[in-house]
Amino acid sequence: MLTPYEAYEHNGISEHHSNGFGEGQESKDPRLVGWEFKIVRAKSNLFRDPQVFHLLCEEEGEAGWILLEKLDDRRVRFKRPIALREIIKSEFLSYDPYRCTYGSAWQPGKWLSAIALLIAIVVPAYLGYTFVAQTLAATNARSMQSFPPLTPPPKP
Repeated sequence: MLTPYEAYEHNGISEHHSNGFGEGQESKDPRLVGWEFKIVRAKSNLFRDPQVFHLLCEEEGEAGWILLEKLDDRRVRFKRPIALREIIKSEFLSYDPYRCTYGSAWQPGKWLSAIALLIAIVVPAYLGYTFVAQTLAATNARSMQSFPPLTPPPKP
């Protein structure tokens, strides 16, 4: 179920259009009109779990954010009246009210993949270097044995 919204709600204040000379206009504070929006993203399909999704909605509700729509299992869109920026103080919340990511930054799968890739590169390189070094050392030893020993040149 989606929350309906309009870009600007009238909140019972009559709206007059400008005729260019400022006649007959009521002054409106732009902070009291309109909505601000945000999308909260997760790195995995966290919002598939109803408990996690409900926890997210409760946390965002503390800062005045209203669920607008769940885009998919990784993205959720929220809205809140612009006036709540000044009413709800962010220093009293346990999280940043303008956060756009949700969930843990620690992802063991990515770290394990990076370590496995590093091992897959370093181990063959080390073994190849060791093999080539031993082969060259053995070849040099054999080639030195094939030459006769050097005798000192005769003295004049």
